[in-house]
Amino acid sequence: MSTKLVLTAACCFLLLLLLNGAHHVEARRHRERRKDYMLLVFGDSFADAGNRLMRSSAKSRASRGWYYPYGSSDSAHRNRATGRLSDGLVQSDFLARMLGNNDESPPPYSPGEDGPDGVNFALPFSGVLNGPQEETALGTQIDQLTRMVNRRDVDLDDDYSVALVSVSNGHDYSHVSDTTSSEQMNAYIRDVTDGIVDAVKRLQDLGVSKVLVNSLPPLGCTPWRSRLSSYARCDSSGNNIANTHNMLLAQKLSGFEDVLLLDLYSTFDSVARSKSGSTPCCDTSDPNGYCGQEDGSGRAQYSLCANPDSYFYWDYMHPTQAGWEAVMDQLRGPIQDFLAISS
Repeated sequence: MSTKLVLTAACCFLLLLLLNGAHHVEARRHRERRKDYMLLVFGDSFADAGNRLMRSSAKSRASRGWYYPYGSSDSAHRNRATGRLSDGLVQSDFLARMLGNNDESPPPYSPGEDGPDGVNFALPFSGVLNGPQEETALGTQIDQLTRMVNRRDVDLDDDYSVALVSVSNGHDYSHVSDTTSSEQMNAYIRDVTDGIVDAVKRLQDLGVSKVLVNSLPPLGCTPWRSRLSSYARCDSSGNNIANTHNMLLAQKLSGFEDVLLLDLYSTFDSVARSKSGSTPCCDTSDPNGYCGQEDGSGRAQYSLCANPDSYFYWDYMHPTQAGWEAVMDQLRGPIQDFLAISS
């Protein structure tokens, strides 16, 4: 994909965001404010607040969120790991605080239990195109909500239900190989964005009144993709994917009412530049290792920064608690305008 095409895609995405945002601000200018929002969370590890239960006592890449050093900055949970893939709170926590009805994300989905104040369905390795051996895909998470609605475990007959759809950590695109042609990549991106749009439609059909949808951040600037340059340079192919994804998603959602596309690309880029760039706080010299990894004798196989608040990235993919707080602070204005709430 040429540089000219990427720049055009990025410009189109930003223009669509501005037009979409202006439309929603005007439509909601005179709505009455209300604090009691029901928050429904779907998607991946950017929004997951501990849904993936600890299935064994052994630490692994999949279960690392339940072990130190994860959660080490999370004073709200006594600086303990809670399954979140960060040193503390994540996007869904800060959104819940913004809505004013809770101090953290709504509780994880549990079959048979009701969710009067909201439910978090997100899982760390989720995406749109997950296979049968992978974590629950986005569409299946919507199925879980559908069953709850049919059982009347949740009541969506309310103008103040808000959904967050986070397909943003790039899991779908981790399946893409270097030999994938541009035609195959474009088709794949269309499938992923179609799946997100379908999820939005299904949520609205169920009665969800407002939907927030994450765009992709600059995937090429994640530590996972920039580590080959010792975090000095972003990977252009990863950013090309993100720009094309975001442009198509903005186009497909442009005609929707009550949907706001959150610009994670610009906010991640801005906050990362103000902090540590692509360098993660929790790092490992093993390219196949992970934050928190130990050898057979319990010796740490990772290094940890002294001040996570000065870093944007916690591990190879996920922001620190301070990083998420700064991102959501930048997105506060558009979200509050969209939902007609004040500080």
